[in-house]
Amino acid sequence: MEPGSMLYMVAPPMPFYVIGGINTYYPGDEHPDRYAIGVFDMLLVKSGTLRIAEERRSWRVGPGQMLILRPDLHHYSAGPCEEETHHYWLHFMPAGEWWEVPEDQRPPDKDRLVQLQSVRTKFPLHRVYTIALPKYGMIPSPGKTFDALKHLIQSELEPQSLVLWQHQSILAELIRDLHRDQKSVHDTQAVRLAEEAEAFLKQNYKHPFTNAMLGEALHFHPNYIARSMRKVLGYTPVEYLMQYRLEQAKLLLMKTELSVTQIAEEVGFQQTAYFSRCFSNKEGISPLQFRKTFKKKG
Repeated sequence: MEPGSMLYMVAPPMPFYVIGGINTYYPGDEHPDRYAIGVFDMLLVKSGTLRIAEERRSWRVGPGQMLILRPDLHHYSAGPCEEETHHYWLHFMPAGEWWEVPEDQRPPDKDRLVQLQSVRTKFPLHRVYTIALPKYGMIPSPGKTFDALKHLIQSELEPQSLVLWQHQSILAELIRDLHRDQKSVHDTQAVRLAEEAEAFLKQNYKHPFTNAMLGEALHFHPNYIARSMRKVLGYTPVEYLMQYRLEQAKLLLMKTELSVTQIAEEVGFQQTAYFSRCFSNKEGISPLQFRKTFKKKG
């Protein structure tokens, strides 16, 4: 069995459903070879066992388990079925950027995701999220999932104009469940602490900040808070605060006529020059250039 990995997909927009089906394999049958099919292929096994390989990795996908095969790699049978096997397959595709990362490595840098997705959509995005999906694992709520998939496959015979939203909502709910299930593997206290720290930073971003202040407010050692935030959110408190302040500054640049100095003070920077430098490093342009660019688009 290969080491686990995570698939990270940027939203918005959400991954969208392409097509799906159900297969029955009998003893001796094998999954077909496919080369770079251009869409993600999610296999969800209801009974029996599928033996699947992707490039040089292989898995045994048993009852109640799922595997997501990449759109850009060769996948093929790792061996014939040993018993009658029933599985659903779903083809889907994110409209944005995506990565595959080993489970023990840090997820993609959120700044890079924001920039790439903003370029793709040609609009400055203020809320970019990362959907984290396990490549291989258990299906959350398999009974509910298989019932939904049965309905989805049956509706494939109906006019697509009538079932478009049903298909998309079924995929969205499945992805949401996989994402939530993955997040639940994190230590519960770490998740709760990271969320409390995030809320504190959002409420107090306009004021001076130190890690010691955060530790005192949440009654945990600052180092533990930083580790929890890094694990759950991908940022330390200082990194998160910087990103949040700059996002608030972008909103003020777009929606108000406040000067750069006023905006710097409003979002918690004590020096305008330092604010402008941080903003330029993140966005690639100065605050004034950002304001002019946005107004031209508007």
